[in-house]
Amino acid sequence: MNNYATYSRSSDCFPANAPEVFDYCEGCYTFANGKKYIDWGMGLRSVILGHAYPAVNDAVHKAIDKGVNFTRCNPYEEELRELMKSLIPCAEQVKFGKNGSDVTSTAVKLARAYTGKHYVLVAQENPFISQHDWFIQTTKTDGGVLYSRYTGVYSYDDMAINGTPIDDVLTNNTDVAAIVLDPATVDITREKLQYIRDLCDKYGIIMILDEVISGFRYDLHGVQGLYGVMPDLATFAKAMGNGYSISALCGKQDIMKLGDREYGNVFLLSGTYFSETTGLAAAIATIKEMQEKNVNEYIKLSGYEFCFELKELIEKHDMQNHIKFTLASRPYNLQLSFSSMELKTLFDQCMVENGILMPYIAPSFSHTNEDIDKTIEVAEYALNTCRKALDAGNVNELLINGHSEKPVFRRHKG
Repeated sequence: MNNYATYSRSSDCFPANAPEVFDYCEGCYTFANGKKYIDWGMGLRSVILGHAYPAVNDAVHKAIDKGVNFTRCNPYEEELRELMKSLIPCAEQVKFGKNGSDVTSTAVKLARAYTGKHYVLVAQENPFISQHDWFIQTTKTDGGVLYSRYTGVYSYDDMAINGTPIDDVLTNNTDVAAIVLDPATVDITREKLQYIRDLCDKYGIIMILDEVISGFRYDLHGVQGLYGVMPDLATFAKAMGNGYSISALCGKQDIMKLGDREYGNVFLLSGTYFSETTGLAAAIATIKEMQEKNVNEYIKLSGYEFCFELKELIEKHDMQNHIKFTLASRPYNLQLSFSSMELKTLFDQCMVENGILMPYIAPSFSHTNEDIDKTIEVAEYALNTCRKALDAGNVNELLINGHSEKPVFRRHKG
C-alpha cells in the first residue's frame, strides 16, 4: 500500500538518500534531521513566493481568527472572484475548488453539456490532467476505470492523431466536445495555441487550457494573457495560493451559466470546503504580492540565469546526449530529461548529498543568486560524477541501496 497522499512525493520518485519527511520549510529552504536543503521542487511547483511566506501566512492567520467555514458566503470569495476576473482574459465567471483535478474535470463536463458532444482530446505530452476516469484511462494506471470510450489523444508536437492532422480527423468526426491542453508541460508557442483556437472555432469545439501549473507562474494573466490567445474555459491552482489549497474554474459566461440552476442542469462544483477561507485568503494575498513586487519578472530572470549556467556545465562535461533541458524556453518551469532513470537517480543522489533538492526546477521569489550559485556548484560535482560513471560503465553500482527512481505512471510488473 502506498501511504503517500501524492504519488509524486513517493520514495521511488526520489533517490534513496533524500529525507522521507521534512520537518519544516522556510523561504526556498527545507529542513530535515538538522540539515538544510535548497528546495527547487517548491511543493510540486505550488509555492511561488516562498515557503511560510510572511504576507501570505499573515493573511491566512487573520482569516482563521474570523472562522474558516461559514454557513453561507464569506467576503474572501467575492474579493478573489473579482480579482480573477480583472486578471484572466476568459474569466467572465469564476468558480472555486480545492484541487486542479476537480476544476479541470468540471470544465470537461461543461464542454460536453454545452456542445452536446462526447469526445475530449488531450495532448499525449501532458503527463497529468486529472485523477478522474476521463483522463486516467489514457495513462498506465487505468485500473478501476469504468469507461474508456470518449477520450482521444493527440500529439501537440505535430498536431496530429496517429499521424493524421487533427484538422483532417475533425472533418470526419463531428462528436468532439473539447480540446484540452496543459501548456506548462510542452514547449508552448503562440502559433500552436492559435492553431488550437482556430480549430475549436472552425468545428464548434470548446478550448480548455489547464493552467494549474502555468497560471500565475508564467504570467499574472496566465498563458492566455501572455500569448494573447483566449480559451473558452481555463483552470488554475498551485501557485495561485502559494501552496495553500485553492483552485479555480474560469470561463465564458454562456458556458459557465450552465452550472447556474436557473439556466442549466449541470452540477458544476459544490463542496463543503470549496469556500473555506484559508485558501481564498492565501490566493488574494499571493496575487497581490506578485502584482506589487513583479514576481513573474524576477523568477523569469532567475530561471534564465539558472538555465544558461546549467546548460554550459552539461556541455562542459559532454553530457548533452544524456541530459537535456525540456521547457528550456520557459524559465519559470524547467525540467531535465535523462537518457535513463538510473542516470537521473545518480545525479539527484549527488545533489541531495550536498544539500540540493531538485526533482525539477521551479524558481521562486525566495531563491537568490547565492542559491543559484550554490546549486550550480553542486551540479558540477553531480555532472562530473555522472560523466565518470558513464565512462566506467558503473552507474548502477553507485546507486545507494541499488535504488533507482521510477516514473509516477507505470504498471506493476509482478
